[in-house]
Amino acid sequence: MSRFEDTEAALTEKLRALKVKPDMTINLSAIGVPLSAAGLLQKEMMAVLYALEQDKIVAFAPGNRLRLLKPLP
Repeated sequence: MSRFEDTEAALTEKLRALKVKPDMTINLSAIGVPLSAAGLLQKEMMAVLYALEQDKIVAFAPGNRLRLLKPLP
């Protein structure tokens, strides 16, 4: 797997662990801090989040939050 795919899998797994459902918002630090501690870089996480935003799966919300628009792939 590529680093992007590894990051995407880790991010998706974290969102599932937090039981994020469509139309829920979550603070980005709730996913960023533990994934950073696991060795992922912020730029890698943001690249995945931007790709998910482009696919209309997530949207960035005010207050450093992330909104899930669709069920996770």
